[in-house]
Amino acid sequence: MRRRGFTLIEVLIVIVIIAMLGAIVIPRIMGASRRARESALKETLQRLRCAAALFQAHIGRYPNGWRDVMQSSHLPPGEQSNWRGPYLTTPDNLPPRDPITGRRDWVYDPASGSIRSAATGTSLEGDYYSDW
Repeated sequence: MRRRGFTLIEVLIVIVIIAMLGAIVIPRIMGASRRARESALKETLQRLRCAAALFQAHIGRYPNGWRDVMQSSHLPPGEQSNWRGPYLTTPDNLPPRDPITGRRDWVYDPASGSIRSAATGTSLEGDYYSDW
């Protein structure tokens, strides 16, 4: 009488094939999520920079902080009349999170209006996130 089932060699071959497929697919999936976060970072930086530029165009100076672009209540009365915001809105009235770090740790210079990511490391293109 013959037994039904798989031999050890057949099982090992299937495991090796599954491992090879995983080695091909997993890096592609990981790269796609990183590309998506990098794309979100570029879009968020563009929104933040646009908000600061609009504030500067209306008020005549760059905002002191994120509250300036989101609400006018704490601005001096002379500036409140020129304020046309909010220039940036979020559900929680806080600046958006950096898609790379997951924190609200933007590097902002109110003298020049320069806004950069505080993320360390390099992008898939080889650029430093902090240089974007």
